[in-house]
Amino acid sequence: NSGKTYDAVQACEAAPRGVYLAPLRLLAMEVAEKMNGDGVACNMITGEEEKRVPGAEHTASTIEMLSESTWYDVAIVDECQMIADSERGWSWTQAILGVAAGVVHACMAPEAEGIVTALIKECGDTWEVVRHERATPLDMENGPFAFPEDVREGDALVVFSRRSVLQAASILEDAGRRVSVIYGALPYEARQAETRKFAEGRTKIVVATDAIGMGMNLPVKRIVFLETQKFDGICKRELNASEVKQIAGRAGRRGYEEKGWVNASFERHSIAHKLRERVTPILTARTAMPPFL
Repeated sequence: NSGKTYDAVQACEAAPRGVYLAPLRLLAMEVAEKMNGDGVACNMITGEEEKRVPGAEHTASTIEMLSESTWYDVAIVDECQMIADSERGWSWTQAILGVAAGVVHACMAPEAEGIVTALIKECGDTWEVVRHERATPLDMENGPFAFPEDVREGDALVVFSRRSVLQAASILEDAGRRVSVIYGALPYEARQAETRKFAEGRTKIVVATDAIGMGMNLPVKRIVFLETQKFDGICKRELNASEVKQIAGRAGRRGYEEKGWVNASFERHSIAHKLRERVTPILTARTAMPPFL
């Protein structure tokens, strides 16, 4: 909600050849659609599908699909705080060190600045830090939240599995509420349809997984955590401060609302504390086994 990725995409569109590297296929598809809509021919490449546009010199792809042998005038590496992720962090390290581009926009949360600049130093490259401030204020609501009684129009309700998304949506629809659903495995066309319905006011509520936290543009007034634990591939654990901030930051989208609000069904005090907590800087980057080994 600070415009950092927007500014980077504008610079990429203005370049003769560019690439946008996304953490999610939904974001790669969203940026490809935006560029094509702006008159900049853009390919879309993910691990699951590929859409080539004749004459395109721009590409939006998931970060794992980066071609290190292709030269770009401008490259965008989005959500660089993912560099510490135990399963996928190697992709960000590889992209930051290996993308062949004249200018690289590395977009990240503040806690990643130290580790990323350390990598750039190691390469002997030059860099400039451009800080963006959040465009609208964000605050925790004072009162408790009960589901489904306290659901309001403009809410995005956050859970951490497809099953929970569909269960919550079903309860609301049974009560006569109009709902959009968003989760990572949702096919792109279906996700676009769900997003469009909410943006146009045909649905009034969104139920989503934390996929909503990775830069998706939705006119959300309030983020409500219906769950505060997620399975991270190893175990079920409490959300950390970085995750809470990332997801909560979707509320109060610039141009739609003057302020964003946050609430939770459970662990309200914990969510409020993590929203205010200073995030610990990332100290390590993940890397992969070199291909020649």
